[in-house]
Amino acid sequence: MSDVDTLTELFTRFPGIGPRQARRFVFFLLRQDVGYRTALTRAIEEVVANVRQCSRCLRYARLHTRGPLCDLCADPNRSLEQLMIVEKDTDVDQVERSGAYKGQYFVLGGTLSLTGKKSYIREKELAVYLKTYGQKFTEIILALSATPDGEYTTEHLSTKLKESTNINNASVTVLGRGLSTGSELEYADASTLTQALKNRS
Repeated sequence: MSDVDTLTELFTRFPGIGPRQARRFVFFLLRQDVGYRTALTRAIEEVVANVRQCSRCLRYARLHTRGPLCDLCADPNRSLEQLMIVEKDTDVDQVERSGAYKGQYFVLGGTLSLTGKKSYIREKELAVYLKTYGQKFTEIILALSATPDGEYTTEHLSTKLKESTNINNASVTVLGRGLSTGSELEYADASTLTQALKNRS
């Protein structure tokens, strides 16, 4: 396998990237000057060196200087009474940009598949999280994508949470229909997210 083929194959492992697009990435890099390629290499090395998984919400971020928590989990000004469960790390960033939510997060890491395709969510990790922090919450918001898999996962978690003995009568809500059917939270704009949060039920 040539160097070009090896790099192409590595790019195909990125979400949503097929072989043809991966090959275009390779030739794009080859056309760039040395400064760009050096900066890209350095940025990748710095991300690998400095970004870690938060021990509480499980998102990847630069951890707080005082311990294994990200800045959001370590922030004493955030509400301890609300928990928002999201699908991806990028969903946390998007909700934060909206400025409409000031509670805690848990990153599920994916959704369950309706088609029987192999899928994974951090359900065991969520159970541990709720055993540790669940008694403080008065509301748990399920903020998953408005896709068939997202809605299936929302129903599954809603049932599990209502059966849980680790939350003290916390209400379980879902985002309102400010999000159009089929949309992912990651791509929703700030006003849409704000509306969806206001209309949660």
